[in-house]
Parts: sequence; C-alpha cells; structure tokens
Amino acid sequence: MKKYIIILFGCLLFVSCSKKREKITSLSQLKDKRICVLTGSAGDLAARKVLPEAIFLDMVGSADAGLAVKTGKADAFIYDKSILRKITEKNPELIILEKPISKLELAIAVNKENLKLISELNAIISLLKNNGTLDSLKRKWVGENYPTPPQIPEIKNSGQNGILKMGTCAIFEPYTFMANGKYTGFDIELSTLLSKMLNKKIEIIDMSFEALIPALQTGKIDFALSDFTVTEERKKLISFTEPYIANDISVLVKK
Repeated sequence: MKKYIIILFGCLLFVSCSKKREKITSLSQLKDKRICVLTGSAGDLAARKVLPEAIFLDMVGSADAGLAVKTGKADAFIYDKSILRKITEKNPELIILEKPISKLELAIAVNKENLKLISELNAIISLLKNNGTLDSLKRKWVGENYPTPPQIPEIKNSGQNGILKMGTCAIFEPYTFMANGKYTGFDIELSTLLSKMLNKKIEIIDMSFEALIPALQTGKIDFALSDFTVTEERKKLISFTEPYIANDISVLVKK
C-alpha cells in the first residue's frame, strides 16, 4: 500500500511540475491562470473582460507584479506595455507577448470643478502635440532602451503666477520614478513644460496611487500626473485632460 502511495505522490508531483513549466506563448493559455493586475487600471479592466475565468491577483505596484511573475507566484501581468518593457530590461527572464489585448490612453487628472485648469492644460497638450514635443518625449522615454535615465533639461521659471501641487506615485518607470534621489521620467519632464508655459512653480507630492483621486477631490493636490490611464469608472470621480500619449495593454510572462 505504501508503495502505491509513493507512486501516486510522484505522479501528482510530476503533473504539478509540468504545469509550472508550461511556457506561455499566447493569450488563450491564460484563461484559467493567475494574472497580476493593478487594481482599477485600464489593464485590470481589459484583463477581466478578455479573461473572465482567470484568477486575478490585485497588486499595488508594477515592480511587485513583475516579481510575482518572475518567481512563479503568478503566470502573467497585464498592464501598459511601456512599463512592462522596463521590467523586461531589468529582468531578461521575462518577456512580453507579441499580441496586445487592448489600448490605453494616459491623461492628466484634475478635480471636476477646476474647469479653468482643465482648459489651460488642454491648450498646452494641444500645442505640444502639434509642435512634435510629445512625440519627442515618447521617443526619449518610451521608445528607447536607456542604460541610465535621460536628463531632463533645467527650465528656469519665476513662478510669478503661483504654485500648482502635482500628485504623483513615483514607482512607474518610465513615466514617474526616482533616480539618483530625484523625480524623473516622461511625466516629470512633461510637468516642467507645464510649469514653464503656465509660469507657475510645480510642487511634487509623492503618494500612493490609491490616494491620488481622494487628494484631487479634497483639494490636497491640483492635478495628478502619474501614468494615469483614462477609464469610465474614474471619469465618474474626476476629470481628465485630452490624452497626451497612447499605448498598448500587453501581457508579461516568463520566458
């Protein structure tokens, strides 16, 4: 009897190991797998729509989600492709599936009642689109692999029109993150351009991503610039400017 129990246990162990070693190469393989998502993000919503039978693991940050996939605690992470790319650069054992599952748009989040600021920011975004600045920023931060973060040009600004409090969550490379003790990334460089064109000082307030919407609603911050994806659920609570960048929602898996 003991012999048969040992054989059965060995068979179960073999099946279990075989499943763990399964190489994910297509979205169809993830229908019942463990998927990391950032709660309430566009990636989260798209993943639940496309893979309703999957087991979803709600995560706070992209680094934690990437680590979960790397260590085998999750089978995939679905999010903004540009952020997934930065994870793969630091973790060559991870890869992004070729076929995206959806699209996302990033925009600046503002309190619904602050119509003047929304109008001012939309005018600047329109100008930066038309003169090619946003495309240049995308190539610099999103389109290229950089060994060290690019420099953000220093812009002198008297700030004679006052101060704007900008909320961000500095854990989303390449949009907003810390390097050499300083805030940097696409969103941070964009904020310096907003500062110059509005002739206002920008005070950066770093907080958890979940705190950004409440901070906007209570007036603790004037706007949020932090890899903020536009979703219908968020539109019920806050307003968004016109999108300043669009990207794929993609799938990160182990090679």
